Amino acid sequence: MHIQETAVGDALEDITRRFAAGFPPTAPSLRTVGREAEFPLVRPDGRAADVSRLWPLLLEEGGCSPVYDQGIDGSEFLIGVEGDAWSCVVEVGGSTVELSVGPRPTLHDLARDMEEALQWLKKAVREAGYHLLGFGIQPRTPASPKLLTPKRRYAALLEAIGPQWLKFCVTAGDQLQVDMGQGDLVRHMNLINAVSGIIVAFTANSSVYGGRPGRFASGREGLTDNMVGEPHRHGSSPRPYGNLEEYVRFLAGLRCLCLPDGRGGYRVVGTSFADHLRQEPSMREPEAAHEAFLFHEHYIWPSARPRARIGTLEVRPACQQPPGSTWVPSALGLGLIEAAEEVETFLETTLGTSYWADLLNYRRRAVRDGLASPEPVPHFLETLLDLAGNGLRRRGKGEEAFLEPARDLLERHSEPAARARSVFRQGGSAAVVREFSLS
Repeated sequence: MHIQETAVGDALEDITRRFAAGFPPTAPSLRTVGREAEFPLVRPDGRAADVSRLWPLLLEEGGCSPVYDQGIDGSEFLIGVEGDAWSCVVEVGGSTVELSVGPRPTLHDLARDMEEALQWLKKAVREAGYHLLGFGIQPRTPASPKLLTPKRRYAALLEAIGPQWLKFCVTAGDQLQVDMGQGDLVRHMNLINAVSGIIVAFTANSSVYGGRPGRFASGREGLTDNMVGEPHRHGSSPRPYGNLEEYVRFLAGLRCLCLPDGRGGYRVVGTSFADHLRQEPSMREPEAAHEAFLFHEHYIWPSARPRARIGTLEVRPACQQPPGSTWVPSALGLGLIEAAEEVETFLETTLGTSYWADLLNYRRRAVRDGLASPEPVPHFLETLLDLAGNGLRRRGKGEEAFLEPARDLLERHSEPAARARSVFRQGGSAAVVREFSLS
């Protein structure tokens, strides 16, 4: 028997309440921050390398413990290690390392612990004869099933999405996590989705992929756009949301790819999450419906994504950055959030109250052309960068210093993607590896 429409509405209202409860009523006066940094691992000639070779080397050093997950055959396999203040695991692609640190009170605290973790990681990378790249994509090896990390849920997602899912095997982003309260979550989610094109313009760094210069400055954003035939499942939202329930209902209208089957595996769903609520009797249990929704929304990738399990807003659109500007994505995202009121006023004053469409158009151009994209109005990027710096300055922790590399980029009007294309034309994939190697 199908759940009646009123019951679906009631279920979504309950999901919204439970989702909101993952956030405190108000954010702390000094928002804490976390960072999830992904890095391509490559051989000296630019071919993708095997992340699994790093784990024994890291464990031999001591001071960390193994992390396991469930493989396709149901057995446990080693996916990474964790220390007291960080974790390092393989991501969707078996040649991508994800290093996570946080929460921390400031970007300086975050940088200290991230650098400590990176020293461990880079030592293992050098011992393996590989390079860890400050780059947003595998520069030479194309996406293929061989690169897919053999986790059960990833295999289910490949079945649900098809070959497009494999594009996540080669990309490497840099995600910021920022504390949010129930009272300001929707506002900041809307803001970051609106200005995500600005973040892309400064941080586009995945312009060489498949062994040649690509058509996107941010191949990470361009290649994964519209991967399941739902244009706003990835990237910016189609519109600002009036409240959290409106956001939940939007997500519920998107296709539910797969869900845990209760026996350790996963089953492909294929209908919208709202239809799943209508058709699945087990969804009448509120806790089961909420857990299913959390799994569903984890495989939707807006540029600003609320993380109810940890009470943060995840800022997602940046590529991994080259040596020297690795903290630009975190500083830019946090600064724009801290300067939300001024940023909103600037956007409304210069673009009008209906600025969303203009910013979506700018975002599309920035994914393709980076800082070479025509600005919506003169001095647009300069003003937003200044506002972000002011937001960080008000925190009183000296974090505005992390934005200095972005000012240099703007002065040259050239983001890392342009540099990568130039380096590749001069020396191929091996030159890109030398230029963007962190290890």
